[in-house]
Amino acid sequence: MNKIIVTTPDELRLIVKEAVIGLVPQQEETKSESDSVNLETALQVLTENGFPTSKGKMYKLTSEGRIPYRMYNNKLVFSRKEILDWAESQTKPKHDATETIRAVARSARRKIRVISKF
Repeated sequence: MNKIIVTTPDELRLIVKEAVIGLVPQQEETKSESDSVNLETALQVLTENGFPTSKGKMYKLTSEGRIPYRMYNNKLVFSRKEILDWAESQTKPKHDATETIRAVARSARRKIRVISKF
């Protein structure tokens, strides 16, 4: 036997609304991050991605023009993508055997020259 439920129109709307919300997947709000960041945020971005840098170093790099930046209202502005690309380009391979071999060869030649003089 079916049960009859007595409700007000407002309560019925609320019940239907909750049921519909439960069935429809919730869309997560996507926080659109701007590509442009100030100096403090640029330092955080670099640190979070494994390139810790000091504020003084950033000022020096910008004054020398060695890091990509822009000026807006006399403030430094960086692009997240550009500074991460720049930081990646500044890294060196962990071990380069050819440089080690050259350094040892130069050292050996210098020692041979010094010994041959005596």
